[in-house]
Amino acid sequence: MASPDLDKIRSERARDVRIMRDRAAVNIAKWALPTIVLLFAGLIGSIVWIEDAAMIAIIASATSSTSMALIAILNSMTGMKDKEDPIVQIIKMYSDQNSALIEHLKNEKSKSQSIRLGDKEVSLTEGATNIHVSDDDKVWGKNKLDK
Repeated sequence: MASPDLDKIRSERARDVRIMRDRAAVNIAKWALPTIVLLFAGLIGSIVWIEDAAMIAIIASATSSTSMALIAILNSMTGMKDKEDPIVQIIKMYSDQNSALIEHLKNEKSKSQSIRLGDKEVSLTEGATNIHVSDDDKVWGKNKLDK
C-alpha cells in the first residue's frame, strides 16, 4: 500500500500534468485560427507570384495538411465524441458467445482437412498421421480416358 506522501506526490503530479495540458490546449486554440488564415493567405500569395506549378502543389499540400491537423486538434478539444457504432455495441454484448463460436469453428476445422492442388487431392484426418494423396478426378474417377 502506498504511503500518504507518495499519494500526495502522485496527486500533485496529476494536477500539474492536467494544468500543462490545459495551457497547451488554450495556446493551440488561441493560435489555430490565425495560423490557418495566414497559411491560406500564403497559399494565395504563392499562386500569384510563383509560376512553377510543382512548387504551388507542394505549398498547397502543406497548407491543407497543416490546416486539417489544426482543425482536428480543435475538434478533439471542443467537439463531441463520436457515438459508438450500434454494431460495435452488439458485438460487445455478445462477445462471450462470439468467442465460443470462434473456438467451436477452430475445433471443427482441425478435425479433418482436405486440400486440392491442381488435379490431386490431399486429405488429413483427425488422429491420423498418414496423408492420403488421391489421383482420382472428382468428376471422372480413375478412368480419365472417358473424358
